[in-house]
Amino acid sequence: MRVLGALLLACALLAGTGCRAAERGSAAGAPLVVVSAPLASQPWIGRSVARGAELAQAVLARSGSPPGAVPRVRVVDNGASPSAAVAIARAAVREHAAALITDGTGALAVSRVTDPASLPVFVVFDGGGSFLDPQAHPTVFRLAPANRYLSRRLADYLAARHRQPVAVLSDDSSYGRDGARQLDADLAYSGVPVVARIVLPAAAPDVSAQVLAARRARAGALVVWAGAPVLAQVIRAARSTGWTVPVYLSPTGEDPLVRQVLADHPAWLDGATFVSFRITSEQGPAPFERFRAAYQQRYGADPVGVSAGGRPVLQPPDWAMFSYDAMLLVSAALTLTAGVTGAPRLAAVEGASVTGANGDQRGFGPDDREGVSSSDMYFGRFSAMRFAPVTDDALSTQLPAVAQ
Repeated sequence: MRVLGALLLACALLAGTGCRAAERGSAAGAPLVVVSAPLASQPWIGRSVARGAELAQAVLARSGSPPGAVPRVRVVDNGASPSAAVAIARAAVREHAAALITDGTGALAVSRVTDPASLPVFVVFDGGGSFLDPQAHPTVFRLAPANRYLSRRLADYLAARHRQPVAVLSDDSSYGRDGARQLDADLAYSGVPVVARIVLPAAAPDVSAQVLAARRARAGALVVWAGAPVLAQVIRAARSTGWTVPVYLSPTGEDPLVRQVLADHPAWLDGATFVSFRITSEQGPAPFERFRAAYQQRYGADPVGVSAGGRPVLQPPDWAMFSYDAMLLVSAALTLTAGVTGAPRLAAVEGASVTGANGDQRGFGPDDREGVSSSDMYFGRFSAMRFAPVTDDALSTQLPAVAQ
């Protein structure tokens, strides 16, 4: 009750920001989709999750979809707190929500709330494997790249091109722990020797000693799986001492906070490579650019907060595509069930299929909870504060650079 009370108080204080409803164009009594996201504590992630869902609601409202297939959207700040995420899930169950969309905070605990209610949950950021199991946790679906896909691609890339021992650094968050665990298995499988495994506090103000330990272990590359503040601190600690070791990052390397922290020495980020999902599909860049145009019409361009080459650097709304696609799947499921909730709605999610924001097909089956293909992982490399696909990987080379 204390967590729920604090959550309600936060909603009252943050009206229009922490807890907001995007109900324009929705009929009164329309199905509810609750969005749980870390708006204040992890702004890039939280904003991506919230805006993608809100944009999809607006598009559905204009599309002529049946009124019962155009959900209302309520966005609640989970503060990156598992207990708050569980409280949000309980409230969604009480209100008979049509779905819960979340960054993945507390996903395993959330599933224990949503499974008995057959409330579909779409995880649109966290790639961990602990909460994804069609039998044990049937309500949890993922529309985001899985760590096991990202990690295996990174391990194979290092084995083929780097050929030196690495140090693995991760933070002590669930995101960092899950990533490091997966990296251990995949680096061993690919034959990449690991000379140091270092866990960093997620709130560490200085990681110089740990980076020095990796250097003394004679690491030929740093592989860092952590939140954006730790990624930036690792790069700063290495480069400020003149260590030019190659640095490979988790998908959070794309977080604008990394570039903001390193804005005083932009060259330090040059060459840093992150693994993520390809932004554009086999159809080419046109579908994503249409999505981006709709996003920017509603929200404007997203400035990173740094400039390069005399121009402000802009962040593409790539991660917002996943919550957008989740909303399309919810709408499709609502159409199939004519508003029926419970197990029929869950079965409808398993049978629904939509064309996503970038042109990829999105859908699930009874035994499949991954919405992003294992073949869709790519590598982005920074130069002058902007990133582009690397040129020494077969899939990445085929991808167009996205304007920033």
